[in-house]
Amino acid sequence: MARQQRVSNERRKELEELDPFQENLIKAWQYIKTYKKQLSFIAIAFIAAIAIFSIVIFNIKSSGDKAAMLLNETLAKYSKTKDQKKAYLDVKDDFAKLFEDYSNTDSGKTAKIKFAKICYDAAEFAEAYKYYKSALSDLKKDKTIEELILASLGRTCLGLKNFKEAEGYFEKIIQGDNYMLKDEALFNLGMLAEKAGDNKTGNDFYKKLIKEYPGSLYTAMAKDKLN
Repeated sequence: MARQQRVSNERRKELEELDPFQENLIKAWQYIKTYKKQLSFIAIAFIAAIAIFSIVIFNIKSSGDKAAMLLNETLAKYSKTKDQKKAYLDVKDDFAKLFEDYSNTDSGKTAKIKFAKICYDAAEFAEAYKYYKSALSDLKKDKTIEELILASLGRTCLGLKNFKEAEGYFEKIIQGDNYMLKDEALFNLGMLAEKAGDNKTGNDFYKKLIKEYPGSLYTAMAKDKLN
């Protein structure tokens, strides 16, 4: 009987002792009671931060949607006029508004390339150069788009008669990893060398083009140059 009583007392003592989880729960509750005011401020600040973040994300998406809609409307307006000079004048102000209000959106950045091409087709080479350069700064992380812009800058510099700068853009293309526009770059470098009076270098570019890109549209023109 004495042994049973001792066991019972020991068991009761064990039950009365708190396990680690209960102990930590009580400490946490006491901490909350002690710092209730401070914790309320932290909770409010956290909720406010979430709300601000949500508003920012919503505004970014909303701006992106508006920019995309404005770009599509402007391009549709441009396509209605066959005369490229007149079409350029018709949409110039629309693009200016797009750049002013939505320049940091994806559509705003894409619009620079679109408008630069519109300027180029209207023989507004100085303005085309300005927007191609800006687009190159925005989108150079995409190597394929970078190559397209470099080629466009090279052609624009030809229009501006900045032949040395044009040569630099075409050289960047043939030194790059993409192959999409290397045939055009080689042909243009051949013509620029010829224009500078260096026929040997020009012919070397044409021969390289014929050898490496036999199926290119520029290959036939390169062969004509060599004959």
